[in-house]
Amino acid sequence: MWDDARTGRPFLPRVLIADGGGDPVRRPPGIPSGILLRDIDLLAVVARMATRECQVVVDLDSVRGLGSDAAAADFVLDTLGIGIVLSRRAHVAAHVAARGGLALLHAHAFDSTGIARSLAAAPMVPGIGTVVSPASVLCHMRTTERAALRRPVVGYGLLTDPAEVIACLDAADSVVVRQDVAVRLAAAAGMAASGNPPLTPVAIEE
Repeated sequence: MWDDARTGRPFLPRVLIADGGGDPVRRPPGIPSGILLRDIDLLAVVARMATRECQVVVDLDSVRGLGSDAAAADFVLDTLGIGIVLSRRAHVAAHVAARGGLALLHAHAFDSTGIARSLAAAPMVPGIGTVVSPASVLCHMRTTERAALRRPVVGYGLLTDPAEVIACLDAADSVVVRQDVAVRLAAAAGMAASGNPPLTPVAIEE
């Protein structure tokens, strides 16, 4: 239901709203959004999947009560039905991609050296994208550095203003925001009604 016809892999929404297991996230209308489960208990993850209404992504390393190895990825893929997995481990990302899922591998983006090392460690196989944190770094990277990132690229963290989100989406395929930021994003400049270009899907080629 949420697969990308272009790649055959799970579809990545332009906006991912962070869900830490508190009150259920309310997605604002007009924004192509999904949910990112992060910093959350495993039981809450299971409960969220029982009432799933949109594309769900999970940050594997931050789920309390679940490991962060290939076996945990298999549980997420097979038992929970979550096809997009964030990981800090290259071998886990490769495992998810080999299973037909979409893996998003964290890159250490605090300086150019960290980015280069992260890119060098990333498996060069289809189905693995890049998570850049903090997201604002994307706006300050050189064009050659951004071009080297494996797509899709996700801007993760520290986006608190709609203008920052839109600027980040010029360089990223998806961004992670809090619910309050998503609400303000939908309201900004009539975005929900106008179909603002930064929120249109980006073609991802393997």
